Amino acid sequence: MKHWIGRHVVIQRLDGARSTVEGVLKGWDPIQEKVTLGPGELVIPFGSIHRIMQRNTYPAWNAIGYVVKHTIQFDNAVYFGSCVMVWRGDSLVASQAVLTAHDKNTVTLSNGMILRKDEHEFVVRSLRGHV
Repeated sequence: MKHWIGRHVVIQRLDGARSTVEGVLKGWDPIQEKVTLGPGELVIPFGSIHRIMQRNTYPAWNAIGYVVKHTIQFDNAVYFGSCVMVWRGDSLVASQAVLTAHDKNTVTLSNGMILRKDEHEFVVRSLRGHV
């Protein structure tokens, strides 16, 4: 892992909520089983690390989404638990809704709302980077 020293990284920690910290990897100590992250000399034990990623491969939302129109797209959004924006005309109904079910005419959101497909647009934004 010494090839990571000096690179801007994101470390995902194993503290229940899997919080993330980012900075420059300043040191890797296999004897004391810890990494040092700067600035600030933050020391993280190996046992607390879930994953280390380069900053540019950290998952982020794509700026452009696509409108869900076809049955297979609705199926995939339900299966993967994708976050969707729900629009009714020019009004934003929900910014991060999760689809739980759909049929020919309606969509059910995780909060229990049932919306008609012909009255709403559902926009999915995918993640880019490694998950």
